[in-house]
Amino acid sequence: MDIEVTRSGEITTVAPKGDLDMASADRLKRTLADLIAGGQARLVVDLGAVSYIDSSGMGTLVAAMKYARGAGGDVRLCALQEDVRAIFELTRLSKAMAVHGSRQEALAAWA
Repeated sequence: MDIEVTRSGEITTVAPKGDLDMASADRLKRTLADLIAGGQARLVVDLGAVSYIDSSGMGTLVAAMKYARGAGGDVRLCALQEDVRAIFELTRLSKAMAVHGSRQEALAAWA
């Protein structure tokens, strides 16, 4: 899994590419934890290039959300592909986490 990290002001966007599963979740978890520990707790996770997510991937995002909120920030998700969006709706995580249609919407929601 490749992970692109970009910063715009106080907001950091993390864009993983590939499946977010047991084999790759730990890498994303470390990336998000390092950002939050470094004071970058306002995160947008762009899932536009993730076509599959399993419970390990979901757990990584929930853990990051809790950690970010504890640090005064949050994790906002965006650009979910249809299959990934369906899993978030089925598990009701779309109610617990902020989900936006695009990266621009997620960034604007921080304003």
